[in-house]
Amino acid sequence: MNGGCARQPLKILGPRTGTAGVTNQPATTALLHLWEALQLWQASLGGWYCPHSRQQAFHAAGSVAHERLFLAGNRVGKTLAGAAEVAFHLSGAYPPWWQGVRFSQPVQAWAASVTREVTRDILQATYLGGPAGNPRGVIEPVRLVAQRHKGGGAVDVVSVRHHSGGLSVLGFKSFDQGRASFQGTARHVIHLDEEPPLEVYQEALLRTLTLQGHLLLTMTPLMGLTPLLTHYLGNAGATTRAGKAVIRAGWADTFHLNSAAQARLRASLPPHELAAREHGEIRAAQGLVYPLAEADVAVPRFAIPAGWRRIVGVDFGYVAPTAAVWLAHDTATDTVYVTDTYAVAEQTPATHAAAILAHGGWPAVCDPAGQAASQRDGLSLIELYAEAGLHFTLANNTVEYGLMVMLERLRAGTLKVFADLPDWWAEYRLYRRDSKGRVVKQDDHLMDATRYALVSLSLARAEKEARSLPRPRGHAGDWRTV
Repeated sequence: MNGGCARQPLKILGPRTGTAGVTNQPATTALLHLWEALQLWQASLGGWYCPHSRQQAFHAAGSVAHERLFLAGNRVGKTLAGAAEVAFHLSGAYPPWWQGVRFSQPVQAWAASVTREVTRDILQATYLGGPAGNPRGVIEPVRLVAQRHKGGGAVDVVSVRHHSGGLSVLGFKSFDQGRASFQGTARHVIHLDEEPPLEVYQEALLRTLTLQGHLLLTMTPLMGLTPLLTHYLGNAGATTRAGKAVIRAGWADTFHLNSAAQARLRASLPPHELAAREHGEIRAAQGLVYPLAEADVAVPRFAIPAGWRRIVGVDFGYVAPTAAVWLAHDTATDTVYVTDTYAVAEQTPATHAAAILAHGGWPAVCDPAGQAASQRDGLSLIELYAEAGLHFTLANNTVEYGLMVMLERLRAGTLKVFADLPDWWAEYRLYRRDSKGRVVKQDDHLMDATRYALVSLSLARAEKEARSLPRPRGHAGDWRTV
């Protein structure tokens, strides 16, 4: 049993029969056809739809959220979950275990995927059935009243008999039709399968607002932390935003993938895609800059001994956050620890300086771009920070050199990171190179600040030393008093 759903075929009663299958009472041809159709439907679907726990959670979230994201691995049943829910809304016939939103009247719905071909071959087949081992879809054949075709085997619109007696309508679309194709009339429910462009999602969402409808997004996150995922999760990719629900699922949540099947799938997938395809986890879309498992880098927080040397690296921003990363260097083992982070947007240098100095008066290094003059009396950012009491040394900003220094330490096990720094880890997971090998300059401010501090490690000082440091000026290693 699973939330009142038994994983066994439904018992569908046919016309009343006696022994040897001879009917005791005449049955109309229509009733016989109905019974035969229901038997075929049951046989083809193996007893219809019995959701696993994560699918049930996705459906139940509809009772409180109008925007839902099923962020799942491949072969976890995310498309089936979205299609099954829409089928329930189209018919108005909900199973006994249902805890999600209900519609008592016929609904207007859309279902869409990436291209017309994907919509036809995957989404349409899930809803209506198709030749590839799925002769029946989630919509009961006996409820289908009419279909309008586009050509090439693609269906445009279907009408579905609602239990109230009226007709629900389901239209099929594709993201490659563009935003304009999603303009028009209001919809009670929209199912988007796989990740659409943000403008398509926004247009679809607008279509649900008039009727207080529901938007269901079922997808595997193969493109990293995109603007659409940020809409649900925020930049850290960790917390659900108000008014939305995010349900995650992986292979371990399914009924049909045993350990042997999971092992075969793992062996067939590229390593950089495995986390997304197995667990639905958000990872970099291209090659990771630092391709080391978090478990090999993370350590629990501990008190830093007073004799360890410290330094803070700062990456300047305004709309993007100003970021700071603190390092502690155990010189006895030559191991460096990332101990704290700071990332705040749209604040003044004085505000940032106060926050950074509150962590202690450690040597501070920064991006050399901070030398550029601001519009305030031609002063540079570095000079503005100095007025607020925070004095910088310019770090070496040779990017590839800094990346290699950090990568070598990670691989050698001499760079560790406290596990309780979610903002740092969120950037680490997505820090990547594009198809041409260039580092993607997006959400990388803590990574940059870490690099500045690491290449300037010779400037780190212990607690007693830090109290008597001269004010630095110039590049790393140039400790001239100002």
